[in-house]
Amino acid sequence: MTASKGVSTLDDRLTNWGRSNRGAFDANDAARLTRAWRTLMPRHREMLRMVYLWHANREVVCRRLPIPRHPPHLFELELATARSALARALVLP
Repeated sequence: MTASKGVSTLDDRLTNWGRSNRGAFDANDAARLTRAWRTLMPRHREMLRMVYLWHANREVVCRRLPIPRHPPHLFELELATARSALARALVLP
């Protein structure tokens, strides 16, 4: 599940990062994601933290980050934006 092999998707890597406090995970990849995550804007950091580390559901995330709960695609758009920002941060040296 390492990024160097190019096998993992970003979602797989984020899931691995979320498991870093809960059990089996790839420590090197989780550390790389954490370094990239720290460079993100606060809103993106909080979104990814709540979804992948806390496993918070959509309602909780929308309430804590002022995201309209309806229509539901607004949450998905915010999550996609945060994931895209992380993907860009991972590409940078």
